[in-house]
Amino acid sequence: MTEKILPLIFFIVLSSSLYGQNNEDIEGTIQESFNNELKVPTPQEIIDYNISNNTTNGFSAHKQNYILPFTYSGLPESDERKKFEIKYQVSIKQRLIKFYGWAMYFGYTQKSFWQAYDLNDSRPFRENNFNPEIFLRTKMWSGMRIDSGVEHESNGKELPYSRSWNRIYLTPYFENAYMIASLKGWYRINERKKEDESDVAGDDNPDIHKYYGYGELGVTFKFPELHNSYLAAMARYNPKYQRGAIEINTTIPLYLNSMSLMIQYWNGYGESLIDYNIKQQKIGIGLNFTR
Repeated sequence: MTEKILPLIFFIVLSSSLYGQNNEDIEGTIQESFNNELKVPTPQEIIDYNISNNTTNGFSAHKQNYILPFTYSGLPESDERKKFEIKYQVSIKQRLIKFYGWAMYFGYTQKSFWQAYDLNDSRPFRENNFNPEIFLRTKMWSGMRIDSGVEHESNGKELPYSRSWNRIYLTPYFENAYMIASLKGWYRINERKKEDESDVAGDDNPDIHKYYGYGELGVTFKFPELHNSYLAAMARYNPKYQRGAIEINTTIPLYLNSMSLMIQYWNGYGESLIDYNIKQQKIGIGLNFTR
């Protein structure tokens, strides 16, 4: 039981430590007012808070950090998968070097799916996706920057459930006071074709491009008048095979000034690597720590 609780404790401690720092040292945080006066941040303030290239502390949040204690999947229930589970994501980055407003980072993201309500099977982790990366981030020009890097993603399982791939990617990013837009395009680094299904060195998922495509679009709408709530969408699609996915996240800041209520909806293929070729609808509710 201890080994199942430790990842969750790590997540809570990590998020607490991130928010224990000054806001100016953490990417993606804007000082908010709770005196019934919702101040709309200026474009320059957004740039200053969302670019970590020149902050004193090189350690910061990367992608979203959240926990959804209640998620429900529309897939049929089985011995390995119950409809209700906990989903959480931890995502951090460490600046390695900085130069002339640009910076090189090491990033790490882990997304976990925990069958915590499956009491009969000792509440196992159904899937963990590990995503280390190294990337270069440019400085901001009029609210726009570009990330380029190489990343690995795998689930750490043995055959026949092993899934993994490596990608080179390029991500133009734009942000102003009312929206964020990004377009991530990637090229998969080819792996050797398996000569036998039991070959551990071959490609575990050669057809993953059919379901993930070659890029994803992200759009976030900000609502300063609604206490700086966000409505974000991610979409990817392969027109040749007519397969893709969409994820919608709504985050509403709480009066704790460090967390947001989060509602997440998923429809399509590849919510996790083990499900890269499985289509499902899923909804979850919980807390978001960094947006």
